[in-house]
Amino acid sequence: MAVQFIVADQDQNNHIGLKWAIEAMDTHYQVQSFVATSGELQDALRHPFPHILILEIDLFDDEQFSDLSRTLQHFSGKLIVFVNDETFKTMQRTVELQANGVIRKPVDTEDLKECIEYVMQNEGRKHTSYQDAIHMSESEQLSKQLLSLETQHEQEFSMLMFRPRNRDPIALFQYLQELESLHNFEYTLTMMDDCVVVVIHHHSTKTYNVPSECLNQWQHKEENPLVVAYFVSTGKSTYRQAYLACRQAFSNTYFSGLGKVLIANRVSNSNAIDFPYLTHLEKKRLLDFLQYTDDGGFLEWVKGWLYECESSYRGLVYTRNRSTSVIESLYHELDHSIDKEEETMQRLSTLLRRVHYADHAEEVLDILQTGFSLMLELQESEKSTVSVEIVKTAMNYMKSQYDNPYLTLRDVALVVDRNPSYLGQLFVQHEGGTFRQVLRDMRLIAAMKKLSMTRQSVKHLAFDVGYRDPNYFSRQFKDKTGLSPRAYRDEYKEVRP
Repeated sequence: MAVQFIVADQDQNNHIGLKWAIEAMDTHYQVQSFVATSGELQDALRHPFPHILILEIDLFDDEQFSDLSRTLQHFSGKLIVFVNDETFKTMQRTVELQANGVIRKPVDTEDLKECIEYVMQNEGRKHTSYQDAIHMSESEQLSKQLLSLETQHEQEFSMLMFRPRNRDPIALFQYLQELESLHNFEYTLTMMDDCVVVVIHHHSTKTYNVPSECLNQWQHKEENPLVVAYFVSTGKSTYRQAYLACRQAFSNTYFSGLGKVLIANRVSNSNAIDFPYLTHLEKKRLLDFLQYTDDGGFLEWVKGWLYECESSYRGLVYTRNRSTSVIESLYHELDHSIDKEEETMQRLSTLLRRVHYADHAEEVLDILQTGFSLMLELQESEKSTVSVEIVKTAMNYMKSQYDNPYLTLRDVALVVDRNPSYLGQLFVQHEGGTFRQVLRDMRLIAAMKKLSMTRQSVKHLAFDVGYRDPNYFSRQFKDKTGLSPRAYRDEYKEVRP
């Protein structure tokens, strides 16, 4: 039996090409008709319905879209949407129509073929309820908060950011709407470019299990795995800060074919899982091996757990998965400035494939050694000028914010879009001291100027340069200069011309 298509596309030059491409995919595929206006589509849908409707969503203005939405409530076939952009309004319309698939224009023939095959294998469309419409409104508000540069109120929440490998968030959005593990919480979800963001309000410890549950229940994890970035606010973060932290985690993530959870912020529980099969303490140890070029320490650490896994109940599958996480975790820690071009990606992909087919511990050990050597090689190729620029930007920000008593390394790291641990290493390398030492010196230099130029009391001066405790300020000032603040002021006046 033939599968009938209707294509609604305003670019009539595409019609012949689309007809040829679709009918060349399968001898049973037939393009029934093309339409170029909303009126033509309304007429076409009055005839016996096609099996698949391919629709360019920008064909309709707001008033026409309302009519289209009502018409499609009676359409039982599959719906594929063409989009020209990925704005919130476009994505909202796509979800409201309950599309089975989405393709971005210009249309790639292979992408279209994969999309058609995908929708043919899945259930038909579902209808949007009144409650869904309410969620869409909340979703739009959330998306504005995530993109707004205005400072939002700090609050407690958990944020999950999902990205499927095929970068099509529509099926994922619908999956999350129906996920039982989320129904236990008050939450809002929205689509942002190629990701779906879920904010769980009024955070509780029960949310720690949600990312893994979402991965485990995702039915397409073999052919289309997910990455989940997970951010837990303790009441001192905004939605935008969480969004940027999750985005940063995604920017360093390489898909190996396994779903994974990335912790976008650091929690105190050292047993919490970051990359699958690695605790935060193990992750920190890997970072130390990389930062200090400690290939001997890395080798001993790997041997310690590798042979234990081989002789225990965990077995080879666990060993492969843990080894994959080790390689990806090392790769994740490399600075953004390091060359990660196609050749690097091919070498990394080859390593991960070798892990997947390894059948004994000695082979896995050899692969991990090769992987660590690759990371050291990449790290050595880092351009020092980029590091200097990172520190320069960080220092400029600190000079504008040094009087903020709550300024932290993590705040500065968010501004320069770097891992806090890595930024701390750059301070030691380029400024000769830790972040705290650099910030302290910056505050004390400002205090010296104020002491020499004003008659401000020591107590108020301490507050003005970022100290919450004037006594602690006085102790640090004396440690730095050998004089108390008052003595420094008196001595400076004596030598001043």
